[in-house]
Amino acid sequence: MLFNSGIFFLFFGIFFCLYWMLRQRLHWQNSLILAGSYLFYGWWDERFLILIALSTACDFICGLGAAGPRYKLKHIQKAAGLLLGITLIATVPTFSASWIYLTGILLLLPAAYLLFKTLDKLSGPKRRKAYLVTSIILNLGLLGIFKYFGFFTESFIDAFATLGLAVNEPLIQIILPVGISFYTFQTLSYTIDIYRKDMPPTERLIDFAAYVAFFPQLVAGPIERARNLLPQFERQREWDADKTTSGALLFTWGLFKKIVIADNIAPIANAAFASPAETEPVLMFIGIIAFAFQIYCDFSGYSDMARGLARMIGFDLMLNFNLPYLSRTPSEFWRRWHISLSTWLRDYLYVPLGGNRKSKLLTYRNLCLTMLLGGLWHGAAWTFIAWGAFHGFILAVYRFFSIDSWISRCQGLSVKTVSINLSAWLVMTILTLIGWTFFRAATIGDAFDAITVAGIAFASGAVFTELGKLPEVGELLFYIWPLLLVQTIQAMTGRLEFLPALIKPVPQGSISFRQFAGLNALLFLVCSIFFLSADGGQQFIYFDF
Repeated sequence: MLFNSGIFFLFFGIFFCLYWMLRQRLHWQNSLILAGSYLFYGWWDERFLILIALSTACDFICGLGAAGPRYKLKHIQKAAGLLLGITLIATVPTFSASWIYLTGILLLLPAAYLLFKTLDKLSGPKRRKAYLVTSIILNLGLLGIFKYFGFFTESFIDAFATLGLAVNEPLIQIILPVGISFYTFQTLSYTIDIYRKDMPPTERLIDFAAYVAFFPQLVAGPIERARNLLPQFERQREWDADKTTSGALLFTWGLFKKIVIADNIAPIANAAFASPAETEPVLMFIGIIAFAFQIYCDFSGYSDMARGLARMIGFDLMLNFNLPYLSRTPSEFWRRWHISLSTWLRDYLYVPLGGNRKSKLLTYRNLCLTMLLGGLWHGAAWTFIAWGAFHGFILAVYRFFSIDSWISRCQGLSVKTVSINLSAWLVMTILTLIGWTFFRAATIGDAFDAITVAGIAFASGAVFTELGKLPEVGELLFYIWPLLLVQTIQAMTGRLEFLPALIKPVPQGSISFRQFAGLNALLFLVCSIFFLSADGGQQFIYFDF
């Protein structure tokens, strides 16, 4: 079920009405969120529900165990009931094969019970750590099997092929559950935060399950920390007209970025990357730029829609993008791009590795390793690993030469400081485009071909002489100019959400110029969505991660 599909609008319309009808009953509201989220997630493949229920049940128990006190039998019963109930529901459409899933779960439950009973016999500190390790092994194990099984087996086969040895491909084919990377990191952070005593565990399974499966941000983030989102499930939520309006406007802006900008410029990037070695140099150059705008509008558009939907039902999700293409250094880029992931990697990987608290050499190692694993998180392909390694390398280089601190001292509007900041922005833009080339290319060889071909266009001056002759350039500019205008306003005003303030009625009741401009901007977005959206509802890029 895509945000940009008719079935989703029908689903959310019904959900929204029922949700606020239950505003005086918090438990029923959360139960409705859970049911709606499972319906939303099961729309792709009902078998995915078994996996998310398994992760939820395990981390619910592990969170209680990691807190210190021994769990109660009722907690085990609740977790087992959720897993068994969801398995029964998920196997109804595939009744002929349901016995396989049910048998697996029925065998798993006694084994899990014995495991938790064994862990519970350990002493306090050992028991807490054992539950944490169990959570990490289960979550990363499921992620590894479902996301990286094919990648590692394929790499294994290729490695033997280079030695002249033939290895048969495995008969089993494992599908990738949508959003598994996102909710895995989300549940992991819950158990880790409890173990660190940064938050207490919850004993309310419905609240925790709704937090894990929260449909606005389930499949592509933001990756919400439990200590931020879970408490919002535990307190009463009241209807707020201003929040509903601003949420709807934020959703509209995100939808515009997705179906008007990202989906319409995708063919330009696709054509360029179809065969980079044979693509015309200038077209390759434009294709790389088109993909940079495509992935930004696709992913930030989803994040805006997720935040907008959540706000409409009384939740606040974290900001995930903050004008990343205005960055002047790699570290600034990662403070602005996919903020929920970059902060997760910082808090749960970079800092535990030692961060920058030890020697400079270890700091560079930590940076490179964190970004390498961040690249692998995005997908099971060598191109993603190369993309992560590239970003880790430039982060280390900038730190080695203290470029960040030098640029941060360039304040004011003198010719020197402006020139330095513009030069730093231009260099970072080029580095970002190089990184996106690895991210988008089918293979590392294609990535190097694309960079070489685009570099020829730039070095030969063809970019400046032939750019205006390509129809793709005009098409790209036609779709991205609203984004460039809006982001210029956002950068100048410092307000990422200025549209609600423009549309909000003035006290006198008459329409001011500000409100007139805001209403016209909204009308432009709505008309563009209806008349300029790309044909067909294309899946979001990050659904594959």
